Amino acid sequence: MPLYYFDVLDGERFIRDETGHECADVAAIRRAAIESLPGMASDVMPDGDRHSIAVKVRDGDGVYVYEAALTLNAGPVDR
Repeated sequence: MPLYYFDVLDGERFIRDETGHECADVAAIRRAAIESLPGMASDVMPDGDRHSIAVKVRDGDGVYVYEAALTLNAGPVDR
């Protein structure tokens, strides 16, 4: 199975995946990217009312092939 690399963008911080994960197809890439977000988000949220964390998946050639993001927007409701 080919290796894919799941880079993380957390605000202005970029974490490059140097290890990679084997994925059989786009469905497996999608599942792995989406399932990784809640765990990462729970480590850094809430640190305010606005936060976004994303995973960008690249193939062995370094080409990005998939992206998933989770965003927090919180605050009082204006009446």
